[in-house]
Amino acid sequence: MKNRFLPSILLLAYSAILIKVLVLKDVPMIRMGPIMLNFGGTQVGDPNYIPFKTILSYLLGDNGFLIGALNIGGNIIFLIPIGFLLPFIFKGFDWKGSLVIAVLSGMSIELIQVFLQIGIFDIDDVILNGLGVMVGYCMYFLLRKVMSSKYSRLAFFGISGLSLVIVFSLVVFIKQNEIGFEPLHERNQSDPLQIIERDTKQGVDPCNGTDGTGQIIAIQENTITIKKRDGKEEVVVLTEKTSYNNSAGPTSKSILKVRDRVTVVIDDSNTAMAVLVCGIR
Repeated sequence: MKNRFLPSILLLAYSAILIKVLVLKDVPMIRMGPIMLNFGGTQVGDPNYIPFKTILSYLLGDNGFLIGALNIGGNIIFLIPIGFLLPFIFKGFDWKGSLVIAVLSGMSIELIQVFLQIGIFDIDDVILNGLGVMVGYCMYFLLRKVMSSKYSRLAFFGISGLSLVIVFSLVVFIKQNEIGFEPLHERNQSDPLQIIERDTKQGVDPCNGTDGTGQIIAIQENTITIKKRDGKEEVVVLTEKTSYNNSAGPTSKSILKVRDRVTVVIDDSNTAMAVLVCGIR
C-alpha cells in the first residue's frame, strides 16, 4: 500500500489537471513572442468519424505545421502519464489493460466535450489519446526492465540527470522566448479590433503562423468569398469600416488577391470587422 500511495496521489492530481486542460479546455492563452497559441474556447465544425482524416491534414500542413505538431504532440503527450502511473497502482496491470484504458480514456474525453458542448467529436483525438496511454505503459515496462537489471543504479542517476537537464532547458527556453500566459476571460472581454491593433506588428505575420481561417477564392465589390479549412465556402461582407492589415501594417482592400490566406474577424451579421492577410510581405 505504501508503494501505491504516491502514484495514486499523482494520478488523481494529474487527472484533475487533464480534465481542466484537455476536457474543459480551461487553459490560458500562451504568448510566445509574436505568436499566440489559444488552446481554450469552444470548437466549432463538423464531427470527424473517419480515422486518420484529421491527422493526415495536420501532417500535410493544411492548418500550418506548427498547429499540426501542437495538436498531434499535445494529444499524445497529455495521456502518457496515465499509462505510466497505472501499473504502479494496479499490480498485474499489463498491455491488455493498458489498451482498454487507452480506448476508454480517449472516448471519454471526446464524449464529455460533446455532452458539455465545449468541443466536437474527432475519432483521431481518440486515436492520439490512446496512443499516449500506450506510450506511457511502454515507458513503465522499459523502466521496470532496466531497474531490475544490474544497471539499475546507473539508470537511476541517468534518469535523474536527464530530468534536471529537461527542466533547466525548459526554464531557459521560456525566458529566451518571452513566453507568457494570458487569462482567456480577460482576452475574450477585449474588443476584437483593439486586439488586432495591439497584436499586429510590422514585419510579423498577422495570422501568427496559423495560415488563417481560409483562402480567398473570389473578390467582389463589397464581398469576398473564402474557402475555409474544412472545405466550406463563406461569403463575407466588406464595409467602409472594415480594416485591413498585412505584415507591413494597416493597408487597404486593394491588397487583397485571390489565393491569399486570410484571417477574418466578423460580427453576428457575417460582416468583416477586420481582414488580416497571412504571411510576411
